[in-house]
Amino acid sequence: MALLIRAFLFEIILVEGESMMPTLETDERIGIEKVTRYTSLPERGDIVIVRYPDMDGTYVKRTIGLPGETVEVRDSTVYIDGRALYEDYIAEEPYADMDPVVVPEDHIFVMGDNRAHSMDSRASYIGPIAKDAILGHGLFVLWPFENMHTINQDRAVSAPAVNEDT
Repeated sequence: MALLIRAFLFEIILVEGESMMPTLETDERIGIEKVTRYTSLPERGDIVIVRYPDMDGTYVKRTIGLPGETVEVRDSTVYIDGRALYEDYIAEEPYADMDPVVVPEDHIFVMGDNRAHSMDSRASYIGPIAKDAILGHGLFVLWPFENMHTINQDRAVSAPAVNEDT
């Protein structure tokens, strides 16, 4: 029974590395659900666990781009279809520009919250992540107990690239 639950419903994974800081810290353990991966793609801003093509291990990242969208980075700002993405959860260190990438059908574009120190969809050898490489959605931090909290509460939000009020 435990194997079936872990394989298809719920699993606890260890966060390793600094790519999701400040949202997730290394050595935290997070609970992930695996059911929705069979029925739908994650929403923008969801924290997901994925496998990268031709690489071992799993990676915890944030969903940024959805199928059919164009993702690009200019001056440490992510743009979706030409509109700046409002992200108040990322580490503030500047990160590299990226040419526009169109996210294919049944794929998502993922990035770490610590953009200057994250290996993610911006790398050509990784690129957008296929639906079948998504292992689950992060729900909450379980350990250490003093850091216990839900995740996926912060959603990336498209905003006008130019403030129209001024």
